[in-house]
Amino acid sequence: MIRLDFFTENDFEQLMGWVNDTSERFFMQWSGPTFTYPLTCEQLKDYIKNADPPEGGDRIYKAVHQPSGETIGHLAIRKIDRFHNSARLGKVLIAPEWRGMGLAVPMIEKALTEAFETEHLHRLALGVFSFNRPAYRLYRKVGFREEGYFRDFRRVGDEYWDMYEMSMLAPEYKKKKEGS
Repeated sequence: MIRLDFFTENDFEQLMGWVNDTSERFFMQWSGPTFTYPLTCEQLKDYIKNADPPEGGDRIYKAVHQPSGETIGHLAIRKIDRFHNSARLGKVLIAPEWRGMGLAVPMIEKALTEAFETEHLHRLALGVFSFNRPAYRLYRKVGFREEGYFRDFRRVGDEYWDMYEMSMLAPEYKKKKEGS
C-alpha cells in the first residue's frame, strides 16, 4: 500500500506547499530546528545533501501510495551513526488531502523496515512534542517505547514545549514482526 522512494529536488515544491500553507507553530512541530519558516529550496538542498547511500548519514523519503502512484507523505531517517548503529526518525508528515485515511501506520512501518532491515540499525529514536497526542499514540501503536521526558525542550514564541523521547530497538522490531 505504501512505498518509500528517495526524496529529490523534484519533490521540493510539493513539500513546501504542504508545510508553508500552515502556521509557524505547525512548521516547528514538523521540522523542529532543522528549518526556518518559510521553507525554501535552498534549505531543502542542504537537507538532502547528506542523504545519498551508502556513505550519507541520512535517508530522506517521500511516501508513495500504491497503486495510485501519488506522493502522500514525507519522512526521514537521519543522523545515522554506523558505529552505534543508531539513527533518528523525523519529519513525518502526511499530505493534507491524505490525512485521516489510516496511512500513517503503514508509512511508519515501512520506515521501520528500512531502518532495521535495509540499514541494519540497532536503535531508532524520535522526539514528539507532549501536546501531539495523536503522534504519540501512533508511535506507541507501532512499537516505540517512551525513554524520557524533556521539560521546556523547545521555545516557540513566548512558550516552551515539552517533548517525549522514544525509541525502538532491533530485537523489539524483530519480535513485533514475528508476532504479526
